Amino acid sequence: WLLQQILSIKKPVVLVGETGTSKTATTQNFLRQLDPDFTLLLTINFSSRTTSMDVQRNLEANVEKRTKDTFGPPPGKRLLVFMDDMNMPQVDQYGTQQPIALLKLLLEKGGMYDRGKDLNWKTLKDVGFVAAMGKAGGGRNEVDPRFLSLFNVFNVTFPSMDSLFHIYSSILSGHLQPFNKSIQDLSKTLTSSTIDLYQRVVSDLPPTPSKFHYIFNLRDLSRIYHGLFLTTPDRFDSPENFIRVWRKECLRVSTIDSLILKIRT
Repeated sequence: WLLQQILSIKKPVVLVGETGTSKTATTQNFLRQLDPDFTLLLTINFSSRTTSMDVQRNLEANVEKRTKDTFGPPPGKRLLVFMDDMNMPQVDQYGTQQPIALLKLLLEKGGMYDRGKDLNWKTLKDVGFVAAMGKAGGGRNEVDPRFLSLFNVFNVTFPSMDSLFHIYSSILSGHLQPFNKSIQDLSKTLTSSTIDLYQRVVSDLPPTPSKFHYIFNLRDLSRIYHGLFLTTPDRFDSPENFIRVWRKECLRVSTIDSLILKIRT
């Protein structure tokens, strides 16, 4: 609803929150519901290697020339640009992020310069911006506050433990319907234990310079349940077997996945 209201008055909006709070999923779900006859969508996934030229080329590839120096989507349509992980680009030696500097110019002046020899000014019309980013830290950088002041900023809060318990216990209960009664009764107990384990892992294993791979969020909680959903009634007919699967998934997510991330980086 907030996205709908902000975009209806043609203002840029950014969602800020911890990893795993469904910023990207919420935004993409909203954008998919828009009428394609009046809206064009462009998604740009930012990374530490994203440059201002990458952003400009993406924008120029999705607009067409209207007049001598005016560009925009086809008449009657509006281009919505979704920028995910907006604060990921690395900071250069001057303390700025190139893609952010380009977007700041675009939002303030309504256009940008052609990168050709003549450096002609290009005015962009009927272009809107939606962004999502996590809090600074863990590879994410602080964004220029003057740039953020051009957006409507909304904080996506982390769900309460009661909400998490209700969500995951309901999902697990649905999966366990074909299983026998003794396994179905484990639904709430396993969910409570999983959330308690998640809280202890987050508090006892914080990321440090030497253990930067200790980054745990709601996605890890979902990975545990994804493993549980691979079980079938014919293979797991006793509570002991199902608990062994749960234990194995908890160990896999909390240790092995993090070690793989460390090896890759």
